[in-house]
Amino acid sequence: FTMSFTCVRVEDEGGIRVLQLSRPGARNAWTETMRGELEAALDQASRDPSVRVVIITGDPQGGAFCAGMDLKDAGGPAASTTGGPAHLDEDLPPGRPNNQQWWRDGGGTAGLAIIRSTKPVIAAVNGSAVGVGMTLPLCCDMTVAAEEAKVGFVFGKRGLTMECLSSTMLSRCVGHKQALELVLTGRVFAAKDAPPGLFNYVVPASDVLVKAKALATEVCQTSPQSAMINRYMVLRNAFMSPEEAHLIESRSIFTASHSK
Repeated sequence: FTMSFTCVRVEDEGGIRVLQLSRPGARNAWTETMRGELEAALDQASRDPSVRVVIITGDPQGGAFCAGMDLKDAGGPAASTTGGPAHLDEDLPPGRPNNQQWWRDGGGTAGLAIIRSTKPVIAAVNGSAVGVGMTLPLCCDMTVAAEEAKVGFVFGKRGLTMECLSSTMLSRCVGHKQALELVLTGRVFAAKDAPPGLFNYVVPASDVLVKAKALATEVCQTSPQSAMINRYMVLRNAFMSPEEAHLIESRSIFTASHSK
């Protein structure tokens, strides 16, 4: 790995690539610089044949997985003067005006980088997570959380709306009614009290990365092609008719069984 980042730390262990959200002086709070680096790191891992699984976690020195967006230092001067994410210049294509036609949610572009990854992505939520710190893991294939970590979907308490693909991914994880309860109340709760489906495993903080790596090691023992195709089918086939899913599964298994 040759890229140089300031807000994302990269570590390799066998076929496992660990990406740390690293702003320890600000509880690993999200900035547009962090977003851009995470997207680049995910896209690079997708192209690297030595990487089988990606784990996203927080820098342990930050005392949190991710404390949400840092509106005081969101990567550009516009954020500090307006105090709102919709005014972040970095969420605009170069040369485009800041209006609804062109502006895109930065958390969502990072979420899409996870969705398009050719490698499975595991979130290791090793501390508190709110805002984008909680919605980003929804995009991951599996999530391990620290049992005492404070988590929540606090959009309404800040006068904001859902972001980072959470309007589709949260209900996939916990169901329609639970998703609405979590979002409409803006409740902050311990990960150990989370509704079923929000996390795969809830463990002591010291075991979060250990468990995530154990899951990654299991994935590494499977076919890389199968892992890529199967995760894409789970992500994209959920709302298809049985007949449409059958056609895609038929083409996929034919391709996999005829590959060298």
